[in-house]
Amino acid sequence: MRSTPDARWLGLNDRQSAIVRIVRDRGFASIGSLAEAFGVSQQTVRRDIIELARRNLVQRYHGGAGLPTGRDRLAYANRRVRGAEAKRRIARAVAAEIPNGASLFIDIGTTTEAVAEALLEHRGLRIITNHVGVVWLFCQNTDFEIVLAGGMVRNRDLAIIGTATADFLEGFRVSYGIFGIGAIDPEGNLLDYDYRDMRTSRAAMKIARRRLVVADATKFAGDAMIRLCHLVDIDALYTDARPPPEIVARLEAAGTRLVVSEEREKPPAPPSADRAAFGD
Repeated sequence: MRSTPDARWLGLNDRQSAIVRIVRDRGFASIGSLAEAFGVSQQTVRRDIIELARRNLVQRYHGGAGLPTGRDRLAYANRRVRGAEAKRRIARAVAAEIPNGASLFIDIGTTTEAVAEALLEHRGLRIITNHVGVVWLFCQNTDFEIVLAGGMVRNRDLAIIGTATADFLEGFRVSYGIFGIGAIDPEGNLLDYDYRDMRTSRAAMKIARRRLVVADATKFAGDAMIRLCHLVDIDALYTDARPPPEIVARLEAAGTRLVVSEEREKPPAPPSADRAAFGD
């Protein structure tokens, strides 16, 4: 592989330079995926990550490497604009399913932020979230009732996380939960990158009567490693392109709705019996 322009000056080998590029592009990369990509052992990758972390080029995490402190906030901003139109299409499809006056939980993530923006024209929503950015968006509509979960603020993405956050959510019940994820694997597992988010996300899934997952097509090739749940545990998957055949088969076996937002908007179809049953 070609080295980055500063690799020689930093004394990195080609593999270490490539690891830095991958982490900068994705925000996180697992040890397993890096070992497979380079055809080396996981122990070799661990040694590379230790060296790169010593130089403050990556941050060591459980099971992988992420961006070093100070760069992760910029990475989140970059993810917000990457694939923005696809996320807006997904968001509009979700918003069409949410009735006025509904109660809902909205998860952290750039696609869930797009959903929040798409819901601004609704009336009387009652919202619980652990995402400061979502609160800021919803405050533009004074007709909404907004509850922000308590806990520790993660600076890079304005998420509220921790044991206190999960405990707080357990006292609520909502009609809809809207969740973002890091990846979907061929076995139908819904995965994420940061194990610290898991308790909060699982607590939120327990309080939601209907669980809607939003994921753009890049999530079908993601390498996240922390399991949140399975497709059988959710009610609908919203995406912008048809998933690979093995994931479609898992969706059908689970009885989970697949909603694919087309690139070109189509006239709305008349309400079906299934859709009527899905609303409040």
